[in-house]
Amino acid sequence: MMDLGLTLSPQQKQLAQANPQAWRWVRMQLTGVPAGAVEQRLRACLEQHEAMRLRYQRPVGATALRQRVAELSELRLDWRQAQVSDGHDAQGWLEQAQRHCQAEQPDVLAWLLDDSLLLAVPVYSLDQRSLIQLQEHLLGRSAALEAEPMQYGEYVEWINGLQLDEDAEQGAQFWRNLALQDVPGMRLIERYGIASGNHARVSLELARTVPTALNALAEREGVEVEQLVLAAWGSLLGRLNGQQHGQLGLQHDPRDDYEELQGAYGVFEQTLPMVVQLSEHSTLVNLARQLTRQLENAVEWQEYAGQAQLLPEWRASFQAGLRVLYTPQLQDLQVLSFDTPVELHLQLTLDAQGSGQLALAYDCGLYRAEQAQVLLRRFAHWLEQLVQSPNGLINGFDLHLPEELLPAPARPALEADLDIIATLRTHARTQPDRPALRYADQLFSYAELDALSDRVAGSLHQAGVGREQRVGLYLPRGAHMLVAMLACFKVGAAYLPLDPKQPPLRLAGILDDARPALLLHGEDLLPETSLRTLSWSEASHGPLFETPQPVAAQDLAYVLYTSGTSGKPKGVQIEQAQLRHYVTQVTRALQLPEGGHYGLVSSLLADLGNTVLFPAWLQGGCVHVLEQSTVTDARAFAEELQRHPLDVLKIVPSHLEALMGEHAADILPRKVLVLGGEPVGEHLLSRLAEAKPACRLYNHYGPTETTVGVLWRAIDLDQGVAGSALSQVLGDNRIHLLDEQQRPVPPGQAGELCISGSSVGRGYVGDVGGSAFGIDPLSGRRLYRTGDLALRQADGALRILGRNDQQVKIRGFRLELAEVEQALLAQPGVSQAAVLLDGEGDHARLLAFIVKDEAGSQTADQLRASLARQLPDYMLPSGILELKALPLNSNGKLDRKNLLERVRQRLQNMRVAPVGELETAILAIWCEVLGVADLGVTDNFFTVGGHSLAAIKVVSLLRERLSLNLPTNLLFERHTVRDLVSGLGNGESRGPWKVLTQADEQSPALLLVHGAQGHLQAYQPLADNLGAQVSVFGLAALEKGWDESDMDMLLQHYVASIPAELKQRPLVLLGWSLASRLALLLVPHLQASGFNIAGLAVLDHDARRSLAGEGDEAGQLIADFAFYCRSHAQPIGESLRERLTSLLAGHDYAEGVTLLLNDPQVRSHLQWEAADAELLALLGQYRSIKTRLYEQTLPVVDVPVWVWRGNVHADLRAQWQAHTQQAVRQWTLDVGHHEIPGEPRLAESLLPLLLETSAKVVSAS
Repeated sequence: MMDLGLTLSPQQKQLAQANPQAWRWVRMQLTGVPAGAVEQRLRACLEQHEAMRLRYQRPVGATALRQRVAELSELRLDWRQAQVSDGHDAQGWLEQAQRHCQAEQPDVLAWLLDDSLLLAVPVYSLDQRSLIQLQEHLLGRSAALEAEPMQYGEYVEWINGLQLDEDAEQGAQFWRNLALQDVPGMRLIERYGIASGNHARVSLELARTVPTALNALAEREGVEVEQLVLAAWGSLLGRLNGQQHGQLGLQHDPRDDYEELQGAYGVFEQTLPMVVQLSEHSTLVNLARQLTRQLENAVEWQEYAGQAQLLPEWRASFQAGLRVLYTPQLQDLQVLSFDTPVELHLQLTLDAQGSGQLALAYDCGLYRAEQAQVLLRRFAHWLEQLVQSPNGLINGFDLHLPEELLPAPARPALEADLDIIATLRTHARTQPDRPALRYADQLFSYAELDALSDRVAGSLHQAGVGREQRVGLYLPRGAHMLVAMLACFKVGAAYLPLDPKQPPLRLAGILDDARPALLLHGEDLLPETSLRTLSWSEASHGPLFETPQPVAAQDLAYVLYTSGTSGKPKGVQIEQAQLRHYVTQVTRALQLPEGGHYGLVSSLLADLGNTVLFPAWLQGGCVHVLEQSTVTDARAFAEELQRHPLDVLKIVPSHLEALMGEHAADILPRKVLVLGGEPVGEHLLSRLAEAKPACRLYNHYGPTETTVGVLWRAIDLDQGVAGSALSQVLGDNRIHLLDEQQRPVPPGQAGELCISGSSVGRGYVGDVGGSAFGIDPLSGRRLYRTGDLALRQADGALRILGRNDQQVKIRGFRLELAEVEQALLAQPGVSQAAVLLDGEGDHARLLAFIVKDEAGSQTADQLRASLARQLPDYMLPSGILELKALPLNSNGKLDRKNLLERVRQRLQNMRVAPVGELETAILAIWCEVLGVADLGVTDNFFTVGGHSLAAIKVVSLLRERLSLNLPTNLLFERHTVRDLVSGLGNGESRGPWKVLTQADEQSPALLLVHGAQGHLQAYQPLADNLGAQVSVFGLAALEKGWDESDMDMLLQHYVASIPAELKQRPLVLLGWSLASRLALLLVPHLQASGFNIAGLAVLDHDARRSLAGEGDEAGQLIADFAFYCRSHAQPIGESLRERLTSLLAGHDYAEGVTLLLNDPQVRSHLQWEAADAELLALLGQYRSIKTRLYEQTLPVVDVPVWVWRGNVHADLRAQWQAHTQQAVRQWTLDVGHHEIPGEPRLAESLLPLLLETSAKVVSAS
């Protein structure tokens, strides 16, 4: 029998999963040791320690990597020596060695340059302590051991044997009892992507006083240095992240616990999870003692920590970790490669001379070099503070580095802010005929705008309106509203914009709170009110306001109402001084053009549009107020910009993305695009990058209370989201990030964003919520606490993280969840209510949960209709779910996560699947736009997260992808997919060919192949994650033929369904699980038909698997039924699986189906009325497709194969290498088999490969 070798140890398996790097590279300083002695001692070590002779392979018949010891006679030691005087240098020597190692694959590489040894060993062979021991031996300093050390193979047999002994279950239970799956990791908030597995490292020398103080403190308190450093590291991360508890990975070496392992070589270090629990009473000493007790317990059961089934429970420990090492001489050993599975790994190395070095290895996908350098310096400073005052409260120490506490540099003096009305009058006098305002077919010159606003001002003055009074503008969107604003300014009054479409109850509440002196209304618009009113026709024909008084800076300019926590909206008051400062400074900062055309597309009830409105008139430009029907129709918007091009546009990111059709450049301005109102997402930035805009792009942020915006940045599209992080402050405003104790926080720590300076408004009407305003202690100026959480990145830019309260933003509108909850509680029969935000960005929606009392009789639709009379549309919940009680967590607080899971599960269970290609295609577009993975054809668009902006996107995509000429208001008339299809007429043809995403003809093309289930539903998340850069097509199952047709004929049917024009583009095939076999079978048939197959992507399937490997027929039926239930959101539990195993034992597949369908427990589990014929057909299809695919001999093709495996399969490269003449590449995704298609990292690693195939074709042509 062939010797398959030893399996890997748990420690080696951790490295195998987390780090695919094959070699560990180090440089050893061996000063004074002759070259001959180095070689002799190295060979002696190779002979003595089998770990240095280990080889790794995956033998035929084995499912995992194995290891065996090479005999000395067959060992490949690559030894050479040279001198620097021969023309070599250290870096060139390393690069030459790495190339040689890659090409020759020795067992050990040892190249000596003068007295510096460059050593490379397999990453699974030696850990860092083993390398220190090896260096001591090569230096001739290793002490003689009392007994021969244990060989690594003996250790592997022992540790793996323990997993099968009688204590194994007790050991596993110890780790389960820690409930580590409920303890978060300590990954930094400041992250820039996803974990890549590739590490870089930064290091610094500790001040010599620190190791001395650490050793003295450890001896005095009876703890280890390791626990003190772990306490310091955990407390720093906790403070930076705002965490009270979290888990860290501690690298522990069992050689410290077992005398038999002293001096042994191999990989013994393993990550043990340690929970850092912080409180207001935590000190370095008491935290170290807590960790010491934890470690003592963990060490007792350390041998069982590496069991595969336990690792997912404490995988969060790999987010941040620590290793403490001792070495005789600090600088003698230099690690050149980083083998840690930990994303952020701190190492403290102490030597016998009292020196200490800190090194931080960081995952390059998550973190930046500059950030890591700052963090390491911060930890060194933090550790120094803690050891000086070890009993001081951790919460009391300052996290800042000394240089961060230096006073901010003085800013240059600003030019005086400009008076808007005075500037407007100057334009009217010096360039009277220049266009100032366009709305529909109306065009006003500066002279006309000034004169008309003078007449309205005269009417206001005649009505007794003056300084500090408010005028309600109950006018439709258009020119009249803007003229009225100017008229208010001219008489010193403040305008209060009101929406005629606003629910009457909400309008009444605003008027009652604001008490305007006058209500200026349109001809056919007059709400029920006791206030004084004035119609537009009267106001516009009033006397000229010929003796205007200068507008004072302290005069109130406008009042805007936003959502309030008390359940009532609150009025934000902005004075002329704040408005002038903003308008002047934003014009200069963003270099807004003189005489340009400025587009106003946002609601006039918010201040978002003020970025273009008043600067346009300051610069002698023309404001284009676009009609509502234009800004909600992508085609109409593009046509409007063709007729009247814009130079400047300010828009909410989700609105812009909704308007972006196939030709995004058609809707962009010529000079400046300003994005604001919500975060800028990566997808929009990639769309903009594709459009290659000629205009400058800016990101702009600020709450209404601080006058439109105070932060901005010129967006660099080449940097993605990182290139949009806010980095500049407008005018004389200052930004403060404060913790809960109102202390400034350092870069990297989240704090509440507070703003002081000339843009901070007067406050709220009636001073509701006045606690949000205060005084800046540094400048003595007014300060506003935004409630937004933010952090300052290492590069100085600000990142907005979200809210520290219940305030949220939807489509650029700010709202308080409490206001929606109060509106629900005001409904008859509703005793409890909770409202949550589900989703992010333009996928965000509100979900409401209610508990009724005995009088509650209203349905969800009736409740929503009632709310619509009180709340604007953006505040209406997409769904209202009735519960018997609101779920509470262990602290008695609302369990928000539980609520969201409930509604998602219920919606999934109610889902009605599409029938036909048209329903399927339309539903896919809905899911894409709404960001919801599982919708049904009878779901109402507006109760599953749809809104007006989403409707624009849906109609635009239907026009583009399905060539349907549809009106913009289509979704407002037909709310479900089924209604849409019935309205359009369902005349589509059936066939296997599907279009999931259609990009331009130059884009890469990906062809998804169905598996046993026959459809492509599981791939939709992958198509979504790939975005608009890839055309994604699919082959669903043929309706007939899998039972009887010749396989070659079946494959030809598939090939024939693919459009011939795709022969001009490189095509990559992708199959998940069993579909990988069908994809491989299709490759030669497609190539024979003239298609250019650029690659085959395989998701988590073993090419050597057979139908026998699927289990007996009863087992296969259970697996197929489980898959069916999982796809219908009703996964089967262990009890039902055990019952089916007993029920179906000994029966073939066909007999088993009948038994299964008649079983009462199965019927009860399904809950819905599952048609026997449907389930029978589906299970029959599963059986047919699986049987036919496993019967086929898989071909050998000449295309590259890319493999992604999950956390179940071992290395799959060898299996697929047998079926291709080209190289096989593999990626590992730490998720289960069923989660792979939707895993974002799959799309992120696949996309560059697809783009590369397309680029090669373009380059060749």
